Amino acid sequence: MREEVLGVLKCPACGNSPLKLNKRPDNQLEVRSGKLLCPNCAAEYLIEDGIIDFLYNANAGVLRERKAMDEDDYITDDRGDKFKITDETIKRFKDKFLVLPEGDGSSLFKKGGSFQSTAEASGRFYSAMEQLRLTGREKILEIGACFSYASFKFAQKGCSVVALDISNYLKVSSLYVEKAYFERLFSDMHNMPFLDNSFDIVFGSAVLHHSKDLKAAFAEIMRVLRPGGKLVLINEAGRGVWERIHPVYKQMEEKGFGDTAYNLLEWKKGAQAGGFRRVKIIFSSLADDYIMKYKNRGGKYTFKVRLAYFLRKHRRFESFLLWFTILPRLLTRPKSWKIICYKNAED
Repeated sequence: MREEVLGVLKCPACGNSPLKLNKRPDNQLEVRSGKLLCPNCAAEYLIEDGIIDFLYNANAGVLRERKAMDEDDYITDDRGDKFKITDETIKRFKDKFLVLPEGDGSSLFKKGGSFQSTAEASGRFYSAMEQLRLTGREKILEIGACFSYASFKFAQKGCSVVALDISNYLKVSSLYVEKAYFERLFSDMHNMPFLDNSFDIVFGSAVLHHSKDLKAAFAEIMRVLRPGGKLVLINEAGRGVWERIHPVYKQMEEKGFGDTAYNLLEWKKGAQAGGFRRVKIIFSSLADDYIMKYKNRGGKYTFKVRLAYFLRKHRRFESFLLWFTILPRLLTRPKSWKIICYKNAED
């Protein structure tokens, strides 16, 4: 962490600000170890590897999911050996983490690889990033940052960025910060350690479906957004209004993960209940998704692939056809979609 971040932090236990920094000798980049102290309630938050741990007194659900993530054999190499995300694993697969999200074409990013889903969704991330039209002056919070490649991309644009997650996956950020600096912290997204109106943009990829209380999650995001700011969520798990909940969610819950299957109407109602008056659910290009999967998985150059390339080349025609897919995707299976919530200037 750098001392400048103290300007937006508060104690999540009592709400007090500012916090007091008690640091050990730091390097030229940042404070790598120490702790933050709350003068009001005496809470202490450790700093290790430059990451502030605000999970002090976190609820049982958060700690259970954190444990499940940390114990998950996330990476499987070419020989079938499995690896949890540890300091040793981060060093071992450094080159792979540094090419997220699209990857380098190696087996880890191909069909059956540990980063397959990340690589195949990379087009959605870059599309969302392009649509943000960043100037480099924005203050951005990434919730559920995981390996934090998105925060790194935003920081490369010159933005002031904070990456938030509950798991030790966030330790991968040490690979990025020397190239483009951003703050990192462990925190529950339902009780974030930030002052009101701290960020221009809150961004998340496949994160909010881990919440068991969408209203509370959206309300907390609403609180930390400045008036006129916006929330952008991509790659969220979502089901159609008529679609049944897949058994995999029950299996994930039994392992300790918090994944939940909300339908699109529940997503919109959750955002509105959390205080957002302007909520947009946007269905993205299916052609782009199909082409990305074809490139990543290989296979025959079928009629569907040719059609996807045709639609990519003729965007106006694709946009026209997209209107006819909205109702079926809303009712049955959304596939590629995103949600954007705007905080009004007067809020």
